[in-house]
Amino acid sequence: MSKSVLHISTECYPAAKAGGMADVVGALPLYLTEHGWTPSVIIPKYNLKWFKNQVFKEVYSDVLNMDFVEYKYSIQKCQSKDLGYDFYCVDIPVLYDRESVYLGDDGHGYADEAQRNVALQRCTLQWLEHSDMQVDLIHCHDHQTGFVPFMIKHGYGYESLRHIPTFYTIHNGAYNSRYGWNQKTLLVDFPAELEMTIDWHFAMDAVAAAMRYADHVNAVSPTYLEELKTSLAPLKINMDIDPSRFSGILNGIDDQTWDPKKDDLLPHKLGRSWDTFKKKNKMALLPADIYRAEDVPLISFIGRFAHQKGADLLAPAIERILARFGFVNFFILGSGDKFLEQMVQSLRDRYPERVACYIGYNEAVAHQVYAASDFLLMPSRFEPCGLNQLFSMRYGTIPVARKTGGLRDTVIDYTEGGAGISFEWDSVDDLIGAISRSLQLYRATKEFKEVRDRGIQQDNSWNNSAKTYAEIYNELQHKLS
Repeated sequence: MSKSVLHISTECYPAAKAGGMADVVGALPLYLTEHGWTPSVIIPKYNLKWFKNQVFKEVYSDVLNMDFVEYKYSIQKCQSKDLGYDFYCVDIPVLYDRESVYLGDDGHGYADEAQRNVALQRCTLQWLEHSDMQVDLIHCHDHQTGFVPFMIKHGYGYESLRHIPTFYTIHNGAYNSRYGWNQKTLLVDFPAELEMTIDWHFAMDAVAAAMRYADHVNAVSPTYLEELKTSLAPLKINMDIDPSRFSGILNGIDDQTWDPKKDDLLPHKLGRSWDTFKKKNKMALLPADIYRAEDVPLISFIGRFAHQKGADLLAPAIERILARFGFVNFFILGSGDKFLEQMVQSLRDRYPERVACYIGYNEAVAHQVYAASDFLLMPSRFEPCGLNQLFSMRYGTIPVARKTGGLRDTVIDYTEGGAGISFEWDSVDDLIGAISRSLQLYRATKEFKEVRDRGIQQDNSWNNSAKTYAEIYNELQHKLS
């Protein structure tokens, strides 16, 4: 008999995406169905293009009294079956009717972020409490949903939900929802003696609450879970008490969406030859003024221009590589820090025959970059799991990644039998060394193709990870039933 799991998140691809969490929430449910779980997803209803192209039906409406403000809201269900699972959204126009998931026009987070995050959690629980929606497990994604496990167990008014186990995933431990106790009225009422159990640094802390009260907590890679022990004290404290309640589960990718043989976003799909596939997509992607030659590799970067991603290392490393080797092509796709954007554009302007860039994010261009490139740079300072390296291997592109978080787990150096090139430190010199090794490998044609083939043959889909999630779901339901 199938059991039901509801995913609560602020992102879900293709409806709303700001980062890798959207890809996870959009794809993992598809694979859970094969393991006896019927998934559904709920996120806020944003003023984004995807929502405008869908038909929604109201399934519940109510009033939320929060922080001395009355919010009228509705729970709406998408009528399209294209996603492969039931998709719901919380509609509160005054909080969510915006054209960005997290950031205002000034590039900063919204001033009412606390109200937006807590409203998603409370409206969802209020809906489950007062409707006939049946849920056997709730899966909470990142800090924006971190108070859910606590409120289910101890919030007044949610008594009928006490039996539902909660699963909490840390997608990025660098962010948190932490609110001063003067905002206690954001949350539902709960026993006053429990305040200290969700307190961290004299504030209500969503991650501390999740670490304490979720029935299971996972990080999105085994290495990242270990790394978090040194930076996320609430995790270490609770993990030391009960390590069996914590796990590291690698993310996967949707190999139906990411299929070079069927990808409609590519100008040239994969046929019989990977070399032909690469050549045709490379010629379609690169501007006409880029110097083209059969023996010139294309090395790319896709991601946010942020300190976390090591984007500040790109321009100085590429400039020195071009000075040393000359015959290399680069394509940089991303946006973020305006100074780093200017550095990339300046690099392109000074080396127009060698460097191409796309400032911004475009899903179709991203697919084309994966398809055209020979190597993908990932000089991240930290990376919970990373998906780009998995996408790249699926498209025959060798990842060049720093040993951190999920990159350490998934990008094994080719000299150790793996399908990538890895390096140790977040420095320009180490990145240059890794790029130099990439060029050496590219010139060793036979070995280069062997390494490329190893990546292509890996199963990085959600198949294995979804099975692990389902097994833990089953254990929680059995333990708490």
